Amino acid sequence: MPKLNFKLSDDQKFQAIWSLLNTEYNEEGNWTVTYGISAVYDDYALVVNYEAGEYYRAYYSKNDENDMVELGDMVKCYIVDVTESEKNTLDTLRVLNGNTYELVSDVLTNAQDNSEKVSDFSSKIEELNNSISTLETERDNANNQVSEYTNQLETANSTIESLNEELNTLKEYKLNIETQQK
Repeated sequence: MPKLNFKLSDDQKFQAIWSLLNTEYNEEGNWTVTYGISAVYDDYALVVNYEAGEYYRAYYSKNDENDMVELGDMVKCYIVDVTESEKNTLDTLRVLNGNTYELVSDVLTNAQDNSEKVSDFSSKIEELNNSISTLETERDNANNQVSEYTNQLETANSTIESLNEELNTLKEYKLNIETQQK
């Protein structure tokens, strides 16, 4: 006769996890309840430890063949009291961080470091732009001086040229007078 396998229902998972978490819930343990289950998900249950007042993710695996649930790691987690706008911000942050809150502080620290670097670069760019502006002004002044010196040089060259012409004229005149005197 073939064996029939049934999947565990959510209610059966809840009961099995609760029993595994509360091993002292019997007459010898004075019916002590250590954990309460807030919610059961596909691979973990959100539980509260009444004695410590802490929340945990109790990871579990289920075996449908044996109709059994086995507990895995218990990871401490936090239930956060936030407003709707704060939750929206947290959800956005989670989405930006690959759908997890894990290492968000590292990501934010890196973002702050990068922001500071960008700010430093911005101030350095502003300094360089100011330096460029100063150098352009100095270049314009230098170009004006070069233009002024060029004009003075042209004036001096024309003066030299006219003096050379006058000198040549005087030399010619002198030569003529010397020739006449001879």
